[in-house]
Amino acid sequence: MTKSPSGGLSPYYYKGGYFHGIHYGSFFSDETAFLSIMKEEEAFILKSPQRRRIMMDFYETKLSKRIIEKIIQHIEQLKPRIIKLAISSDKKSLRILKKAIKRAKVIGKGMVFFSTDMEEGKTWLISD
Repeated sequence: MTKSPSGGLSPYYYKGGYFHGIHYGSFFSDETAFLSIMKEEEAFILKSPQRRRIMMDFYETKLSKRIIEKIIQHIEQLKPRIIKLAISSDKKSLRILKKAIKRAKVIGKGMVFFSTDMEEGKTWLISD
């Protein structure tokens, strides 16, 4: 089995489907470490020609303006490889991310799902 740079199994089997999980949670205020793992994940995904269903979690990571801008750029870079994108975090961070992503128009409607419950996000990812 292959693990992504953030430690998630890739691909991750869930309820009859597969997705790529990216663990961006628990970086707290460590922007350097967060940006480093984000760069590694991006390289990992882009070196493969396959398109993916991607789950990103941001629990316990402080989302400064700089980090939000970097997340938007990251999604833009990954866009050619994204079939569907699910994003999970606490309510406050999720609201901030949702607003920023919608404002940036970085990913099409119907391709992204926001939820405080990772299980809901995973279930949405594997559904057609």
